[in-house]
Amino acid sequence: MKKKTGKMLNGKGFYVALSLSVAMVGAACYFAYTQTGMEDITEEAQLPHNRTAVTGTEREAANIVTNVTKPVRITTRVPEPTAVRTTTAAAMTEAQEAAADSVQTEEKEKTADSGMQMPLKGDIICEFSNSELVRSKTTGAWQTHNGVDIKAEQGDSVAACAPGKVSAVENDPLWGVTVTIDHGNGVVTKYCGLNSDASVQTGQEVSRGEEIGTVGNTADIESSEESHLHLEVMKNGSYTNPMEMM
Repeated sequence: MKKKTGKMLNGKGFYVALSLSVAMVGAACYFAYTQTGMEDITEEAQLPHNRTAVTGTEREAANIVTNVTKPVRITTRVPEPTAVRTTTAAAMTEAQEAAADSVQTEEKEKTADSGMQMPLKGDIICEFSNSELVRSKTTGAWQTHNGVDIKAEQGDSVAACAPGKVSAVENDPLWGVTVTIDHGNGVVTKYCGLNSDASVQTGQEVSRGEEIGTVGNTADIESSEESHLHLEVMKNGSYTNPMEMM
């Protein structure tokens, strides 16, 4: 009887031990579950009232989105203000204009130093025709007037318009006693209708304003005109308006 009872206890002991083990595991799981729940409740209680609790996974996702959408500061080069560019351009323009004015002033000074002057004082009674035909009072023919006629009395002093070298002193059949002066750079002047007592001779160097002769009445082609000096200017072989060279 005792042997049979021991076998039964031995068989039941195994199941009892197994039951105790299962009970202990269940108790451990319940304890863990209750602890986790308490932590979640504590965290939820710590959240602001206007927000709901989120899980750890949701918090990680929110952090990722926040990092991705975080504004990126982009530094770009600010273009130079238009006003600055305008001021610079204006300054350059003023500098260019000042330089141009300086060049013109120098040219005018050079012209004043080496330019031409009128051979005598008097009104212009016949202008340069610039290749246009005009009717001669003496011949009645239509012809060009290649110089200017300056009103003057016979015997008035005639001066060189500019420095140069006398290239000819001659008695022309039409223009009478004529003095020709080469001023260089292709510029030549002719003084026509002078008296025969010319003050210069061929090859002589003259300065501006130096007397070369006196007004006469030797130019037969203009003998019907009132007393005057006929002045011609040639530049590079072509007749040009003497008044533009003065």
